[in-house]
Amino acid sequence: MNTKDILKAFPQPEGKILRTIDKEACEKAVEQIIAGGKKTVQEIVELIVEPGKGEDIQARHALHATAIRVGGPSNEKNRKAFASHLASTLSDDRPKAVKGFVIRQLQVCGGIEQGSAIANFLTDPDDHIYEYAAQALEAIGPETVTHFRKAYPKAKGAPRLTVLQGLGVQRDKDSREAFRKATKDNDLEIRLAGLWGLMRIASAEDAELLLAQSAKESGWGRIKATAYCLELAENLEANGKNKEARAIYLNIKKTRTGDHEEYLRESADRGLARLK
Repeated sequence: MNTKDILKAFPQPEGKILRTIDKEACEKAVEQIIAGGKKTVQEIVELIVEPGKGEDIQARHALHATAIRVGGPSNEKNRKAFASHLASTLSDDRPKAVKGFVIRQLQVCGGIEQGSAIANFLTDPDDHIYEYAAQALEAIGPETVTHFRKAYPKAKGAPRLTVLQGLGVQRDKDSREAFRKATKDNDLEIRLAGLWGLMRIASAEDAELLLAQSAKESGWGRIKATAYCLELAENLEANGKNKEARAIYLNIKKTRTGDHEEYLRESADRGLARLK
């Protein structure tokens, strides 16, 4: 059966709603896609177009259904093969919006083997593909952290923030210096991401830096930065570093003196009470 015939099993929506789905037919079609291997996957990807440029709902449905189907632990052989076939299409000449869709399917079924193919887009600002790449790598797991480390020095603009946040998501202690430098950046979002990263790795050595930098911020930035200080204190508590946590709570209670910062002082008091 050719690829277009396989896709007929997946319904076309009535308006914007899929009202009728033949589950048995879809299951059979997914099996045929898996059996068709690389050729079938590539042919389906070729049918996907940029949003607004044509009709491709059945092709998108087919790839997503297959990604979900092979994603289970009992399907490791099929998952690896399907993910490999999908990732191979990322090097082809096709719109970034289409590649972004492929990467979102790899977020469901991809493994470390696809990490490099996905990571190529971490620094690409077009069509939010850097966000899809980061999300996919984070879903694959902590073993992808090296891709974020390599990408950060090369990333500019919005991708730079996303990659830095990815390092924080991964709690990458080897990126401590990158987080520290980020706290001095001219961009507020980068500064906050640096503080957040230090909080995530529970860096007691950088407690003073977080407190000092948060005190320099104003408005929303000051609120967020102080919240990260409180979270760091909680993380330190959880790790048995009560002395360091107490110092943070005392600092916040002493320095957050504005009427609008009363809730921060109250949070610090609750932390101190837990440490008694």
